[in-house]
Amino acid sequence: MKRLLFILISLFTYTVCIYAEDDIEFNAIAPEVVKEGQQFQVKFEINTLKATNFRGPSFTGFEVLNGPADARGQSISFDSNGNRTQIISYSKTYYLLATKEGTYTIEPATFQVGNKQYSTKQLTIKVLSDADAAEASAVGNSNKSNSKTNDLFAQVILSKRKVYEQEAVLATIKLYAGQSVNLSQVLNADFPNFDGFAVSEIDLGEESRQLKAEEVNGKIYGSVVLAQYLLFPQKTGKIDIASGKLEVLTQVPRQINIHDIFNMDMYDNVKRVVNIPATSVTVESLPSGRPASFMNAIGNFTISSSINSKKVKENEAITIKVEVKGTGNLKYIKNPEINFPEDFETYDPVVNVETKNTTSGLQGYKTIEYTAIPRFAGNFTIPGIEFSYFDTSSNSYKTLTTQPFELQVEKGEGNSASTVMNNFTNKENVKLLGQDIRFIKVGETKLQKEITFVLGSWGYILGYIIPALLFIIFVIIYRKQAKANSDITLMKTKKANKVAKKRLKLAGNYLKEHKKEQFYAETLKAVWGYLSDKLSLPLSELTKDNVEAELNKYGADNELITRFMEILNTCEFAQYAPSQSEKAMDDLYESTVNAIGKMENTIKK
Repeated sequence: MKRLLFILISLFTYTVCIYAEDDIEFNAIAPEVVKEGQQFQVKFEINTLKATNFRGPSFTGFEVLNGPADARGQSISFDSNGNRTQIISYSKTYYLLATKEGTYTIEPATFQVGNKQYSTKQLTIKVLSDADAAEASAVGNSNKSNSKTNDLFAQVILSKRKVYEQEAVLATIKLYAGQSVNLSQVLNADFPNFDGFAVSEIDLGEESRQLKAEEVNGKIYGSVVLAQYLLFPQKTGKIDIASGKLEVLTQVPRQINIHDIFNMDMYDNVKRVVNIPATSVTVESLPSGRPASFMNAIGNFTISSSINSKKVKENEAITIKVEVKGTGNLKYIKNPEINFPEDFETYDPVVNVETKNTTSGLQGYKTIEYTAIPRFAGNFTIPGIEFSYFDTSSNSYKTLTTQPFELQVEKGEGNSASTVMNNFTNKENVKLLGQDIRFIKVGETKLQKEITFVLGSWGYILGYIIPALLFIIFVIIYRKQAKANSDITLMKTKKANKVAKKRLKLAGNYLKEHKKEQFYAETLKAVWGYLSDKLSLPLSELTKDNVEAELNKYGADNELITRFMEILNTCEFAQYAPSQSEKAMDDLYESTVNAIGKMENTIKK
């Protein structure tokens, strides 16, 4: 029986060696931090059984208690297509004792496979005294208020717990496993929803998902990052982050007996449920003293501008390109304003945002292209742009200014006014043809006396009075209309509802086509534009706080104010949060239409 067992094991080992030659990986695994007097392991692992001539390091600064201990393992699996996957491991493990505090370097270990030699990376291990370990534990767990001492737990680790509105918070969801836990995989993950935040998920690489040694409360755990998010708070006050749940698979060594000799699986799989504790973030309002050019930018930014040409002709378009670059809430920054000369015809800017989610924040740039057409010749100055942002590193407002542009507009071909006049038809040149020949009328003819106005009759007098009255009425209406048209603010206020309806009609089309992102963007643009026109607020002062104050000033009730705030928050959140339901979009559209209608009845100008 023993001889048969030896033959089976030999055949098994031979098979493993055949499938382990493709990609050689040689890794060193050790904790980064240990305590003085603590025992720990250093493992050198390679994915082939053909490795020979192992040479381990000297472990200066540590006492070697045992090792190197050999361990060999393999697993084979088949997918639904019958493809075979095999994992082979061959390891050398040392058991060490940290004898003295300090930082020590462990030189690479080497293995030889065939004629080629493989080396691990150099390791650095820090040994803490008992006092330092206690202090490090307290500091390291400032973001883990509910850290546990069991063998398997999870946490939402926040980069900051106290931030300003729209300031980014890095949320990292980590899973911790004690040395006694053989973690296999995460089966299901129910992460927190992060209600109250605009969320951008960070794409994790393979290295981030590998187990790493980490010290928690003086104990070494294997930790793995499951997900990372950038959170942008959309309101002030305390925002609670709800709890979550994980379902993980762990492996427990199986007791081997003679009946299991042909069973390749040496472990039992055990499912475990791990709770992710709830946490919270305190969000403060931005400090007072906001500059007039504050564009809701929070972070660290630079700004630059360029013009396509400084010398054009009448009615030729110019384009000014503005680029805001840096780290912060780039997606939520308002467009800075350019004060073009009065005789320039301007158009809505074209905006492009390119960002990348990183652990340092949302990085990238935002470009805004402004197009304008000068209608008259002359020399003009287009002033520089002021752009203010709140610098989170210094907790202060900073203002940047771009350079002004000197524009030379030359006279075009022909006068623009005469060009328009030439489009009218010269009515004096129109001739009536065929009026000199009359047909002979046959049959009975009835003659009628021609009616003429007699000098001094009522018909004669009314013929002068009625046109005079009509002319006076026309002049009065014309002057009133001209005066109203000269008041740009009043015109915007009167046309606010009409413009909002036009944009909401476009949003309604997006709703029917199930284009969620365009729907929320167009609805948000409609509401902001309506409030700006109706309340006579320039874009530089268009904030939620200012809108709420103006609505109170004009006598809007609390219900209407709350509804507008909810619409703005929902639209801003929905553009970057997980997708919303169709019913939620229908409700938002109906709520927006009703709110604008109620606003028209409240504020009549």
